[in-house]
Amino acid sequence: MPDSSHVGRTYVAPGQVVDGQRSRAFAAALAGDDPVAEPEAVPPTFAAVYLLFPTLGQLFGDAEVGIDLAGLIHGEQHFTWHAPVHAGDVIDASARIASVQEKRGMTFVGVDLEAARQGEVVCSGSSVLIVRGASS
Repeated sequence: MPDSSHVGRTYVAPGQVVDGQRSRAFAAALAGDDPVAEPEAVPPTFAAVYLLFPTLGQLFGDAEVGIDLAGLIHGEQHFTWHAPVHAGDVIDASARIASVQEKRGMTFVGVDLEAARQGEVVCSGSSVLIVRGASS
């Protein structure tokens, strides 16, 4: 179970290549029956693919932190985009455990996120993960 000793733990996923075909499919799925407004643009929420999945996947697999996926709730998500991301961009993604708090029998894990292209931050954000069944 996550605890305050895990604050500061960092997970990195360098070299995430933004795949244009996947990005277009993602945009089409979001658009549903409507036409995609900018077919060649990478949708902002595609950050889930190049930032969230590769870094939080490492966090979830970290046995020392011990997040029980069966009790996990994705409580909150926030992104700020600093520069557009394009197909073919190579993104270095990172996530850092910023806080761990126990409240009402649950553990709230705050995670800071950052995606950079050649050292320039293109997207930053935060997540709050709620793990039911806190240890205390």
